Amino acid sequence: MKLPQGLYLLLGTLLIIGALYNHYLGHSAYLVEIIFIAVGATLAIADVYRMRKSAAETENGIITAIFSTLIPRKHVPLAIQASGFLLILAWTSWKLFVVGAADLRMQDFMVTLFGLSLILYPSGPSRFTSEKDFLVLYFMFLTIVFVVIWNAYTIITGESYARITGYSEFYFVTIPTVALLKLFGAEVETELDVDGYGLSNIIKFDYEGNTIWLGIGTGCSGLYSSGLFFSAFLAFVLVRYRKVDWRILLALGLGFLVTWFSNIFRMAITILVGSHFGPPSLSFFHSYFGILVFVIFTTIFWVLIVRWLDRVEEPLAPAEPRGEEAVKQEQAAS
Repeated sequence: MKLPQGLYLLLGTLLIIGALYNHYLGHSAYLVEIIFIAVGATLAIADVYRMRKSAAETENGIITAIFSTLIPRKHVPLAIQASGFLLILAWTSWKLFVVGAADLRMQDFMVTLFGLSLILYPSGPSRFTSEKDFLVLYFMFLTIVFVVIWNAYTIITGESYARITGYSEFYFVTIPTVALLKLFGAEVETELDVDGYGLSNIIKFDYEGNTIWLGIGTGCSGLYSSGLFFSAFLAFVLVRYRKVDWRILLALGLGFLVTWFSNIFRMAITILVGSHFGPPSLSFFHSYFGILVFVIFTTIFWVLIVRWLDRVEEPLAPAEPRGEEAVKQEQAAS
C-alpha cells in the first residue's frame, strides 16, 4: 500500500517528539525512547530521500508568501530569520526579567523550536519548502496552544493554568475513564482536589484487598496529545490543501475524538492491568505500551482521513521548477 508522500516523515517526527516528550515527563523507559527515536529517524530519512527524488523545485512556500505581503520579496529571507531570532530573544527576556525564572520547561523548548524553525527556514534546498512550511506551522500552533493560551489565562485571571487543567482533566478525562472501567466491571472511585498540593485527579482501585491511589497528571490526561494532534493536523492540511473548509474541520473534530478516546482507552487498560497484576505491572505497561496506543490510533486515523480528504479535496500540486533567472527577475521586480 502506497501511503501519501510526507506521511512517513510526519509519523517519524511524531515518534521522535513522543519519545522526547515522554522522557521530559519521566514516564517512559530508555529502551522505548531509543527504539522510537531510531524508528522515527529511519522513517523520516527514508521519506526525505523519496521526496528528494520526486519533488520539484519551488520557493513559493506559505511562510514566504505571508512575509511577501508585508515586505519586498528580496528582504523576505532575512526577515524570516530575524523574526525567529527576535522571538527567542523576546521570550528569554520575558522569562528572565518579568517572570524571574531561569529554568528550562516545556514552554521554553516549544518557543525555542519555533524560533529555530524560522531561523533555518531560508536554508536548504527549495524542493523541501513544503516540509519547512509544515515544521514552522507545527511549532507555531504548538506555541499558540501551550504558551500563548496558557499564559494568557494566567495573566487575565491571575491564577495558575494548573487549576483550569485540573478541572479539564477531571471532567473530560478522569470521569470518562472511570465510567469505562465500571463498564468493564472494575470497582473504582475518583476525586478532585484542585486546592491541594500535588496531583488534583485521583483514581482509586482495589488490588488484593488494598486500595491503590493513582494520580492522573497533565502528562497522562491526554491534553498534551490533543494539542500535539491539533497542531500537527492543522499544519499538515494547510500545507497539503492550502485551505480550511468544513470537511477539514470535520476531520479535525474526528481527530480530537480519536485522540480523546485513545487516551481514555489507554488509561482504562493501564488501570485494569494494575488492578489484576499490581502496581509494578501497571508501571511497566504505562512505560512500555501506553504511548503505543496513542501512536497506533492516531496513525490509523491519519491514513484513513488523508485518503478520504484526497478524494474530496484537491491536494496542492507541486509547483513547476523555477530557474535562477526567473528568481532574479522576480527579486528585481520587488
